[in-house]
Order: sequence, then structure tokens, then C-alpha cells
Amino acid sequence: MPKSPARPRRQGLILLVCTGLLAGALSGCDRPAKPESSLEVAARSVQTGALSRDGNWALVGSSYHGGSLWQLDERERLYDWNHKQDSYTLITSASFSTDGRRALTTDERTLVLWNTDTGEAEQYWSSPSEILTSSLGPDGRVALLGLGDYRASLYNVGGGGIIRNFHHSDRVSTVALSGDGRYAVSGSDAGTATLWNAETGEPVASEQHDAPVQLVRLSSDGELVLSSGRYEKARLWTREGVVWELPLPEERVKRGLRIISARFSDDGAYLLTGMPNGRVFLWDIDNRRLVYRWQLPKRKAWHPTAVSVIDVAFTEDPDRYRALSSEGFVHDLTY
Repeated sequence: MPKSPARPRRQGLILLVCTGLLAGALSGCDRPAKPESSLEVAARSVQTGALSRDGNWALVGSSYHGGSLWQLDERERLYDWNHKQDSYTLITSASFSTDGRRALTTDERTLVLWNTDTGEAEQYWSSPSEILTSSLGPDGRVALLGLGDYRASLYNVGGGGIIRNFHHSDRVSTVALSGDGRYAVSGSDAGTATLWNAETGEPVASEQHDAPVQLVRLSSDGELVLSSGRYEKARLWTREGVVWELPLPEERVKRGLRIISARFSDDGAYLLTGMPNGRVFLWDIDNRRLVYRWQLPKRKAWHPTAVSVIDVAFTEDPDRYRALSSEGFVHDLTY
């Protein structure tokens, strides 16, 4: 695994020119940066997708094109991935193994493990319940599934069958695994976000939200959790409790400005987040501050629909990040 680069290099150059600092950054008066370059990966309507840990691969699920794998550094589409021949699959979730050698796609009832080197499907399985979300383990042999029957299930993708279940009191709509696969986190519509020991199935810690949890993410070492509830500020927490609530304006959070995608840096010191209004933020966790922000462009500037940030990623270049947009582009963001 490549080492996590030091981030960021130019902290001292950041100026927030609006009154209220962060409020200004979110409202747009400080002119967030535009992408340096963009690569079209779908004609339109990306409904789900994933970027690899190093930002070099994109797995795109579009209602118009089905699934496809892109190698971003080479700006090349390598494979079309669908669950049935001669038809486009409506992919509901996608994820990469930590090393990027395997990828997982799901629809409502099936999951397929793909080899990114050959493009071949290695395994194909049916799920006992509706698959709402998924996270592929570090070696691509296990996956954590969020299911509609109130379970998060650790699934043996290599051999088939459920390894263990993590039970909830409502639908599990978001899950994540740590970089080594030892820890899992799940978020349910009951407002609970729970950190689990994936090897024993025991709960380690939990955080209760007042609304359905729509996003959870886990640092590589499993020590730091991000959870975000609908119409609530996102929280960073550990086994000891909440360490930071991301300072988004309360009134805008209640109107739907929430975090819908996120990624921790490998060392857990920084966090990238994406919003449904096309904003991407880089946060310094150690110093509890917003470092930089970008605005993803619309395909058509006059179109009323906002562009959503489907996924974000750090790259091996400490001044470059990537974001996958709902309008069918992967954007290079520089700092």
C-alpha cells in the first residue's frame, strides 16, 4: 500500500474573505475553486459509483450506460460491467478493495465481484434481502452489505454465504469497513451509527442521531468514525465519544445541505466531503478547520438540477484530489 502523502502543503495561503468564515465559504461569496480538469465518464445520470482508494480507478453506474470501469490516470474506459448480457444493470452500490485489484457492484438482489486487471467477473451471488449499500473488504474476499431486512451482513464474496450478521432495528442504508477489515460501521434508518468488531461481531461504540443515518465512513485504522443524519450536522467520533461536529450552518443543514460522500486520508488527519450542491470540502481534522473548497460545474449552467458529489478520493499527489459527479464527470481538484 502506498504511503499517505503529507497534506496539505500550502495551509498558510488560505484566506476566508467573507464575514463569518465558514458561512461565507458555504454560501459561495469566497469563490470556491473550480476543477483543474474533467473527464466525461457517462453521458448523464450517474446514480451510483466509487473511486478507488488512490483515486486512479472509477466505477460508474449510470441508468443510461449501466456499469463501467475507468482508469483515470490514462483517461480510458476499460470495461463495461453489467450483471446480465445484452442489458444495462441499474447498479445500486459500488466499491473497491483497498488495493484496487477488485471491485464490487450490486443491484437490488445480486452482487458481482470483478477483477480490475482482467475485467472478468470472479463471483456472482444472490442476496437473501434487498441490498441497499455495500463496502468491499481489503482483499476483495468479503463485503459488508447493508440490507433492507434490518441487517448489516458480512458476506463471503469469495466462497458465498454470510459470515455474520449485525442486527439493527431498521433498514441499514450505509456501511463501511476499515482499511484492514477488522472494524465495520453501519448506519440505520433508526438513527443509530454503530462501530463493530468485524472479527467477533461485537459492538464497540455507537452514536445516536435524531434522524435516519445516511452516511457513515471509517478511518483506515478503524479509530475515527464519520456519521451524518438527515437534516443534521455530520459528527466525527471515537470510542470515547464525539470529537468534532463539522461546522455547517444549521439553517442550511435543515434545508438539505448535508454530506453525501466522504473519505479519510490514509493517516486519518484529513477528510474530504462532498455535498448535493456540488461543493467539495477539505477538512483538517487535527486542527478542526476547513482548509479548502471547490465547486463542481453543471453540465448545463442554466439547468435547475444541482450536481451531486457521488464520491471523493485522495490521490498519491498531495496537491490533487478527485470527485465523481452525478452529471457524469470525474473532476481533478488541485490545491
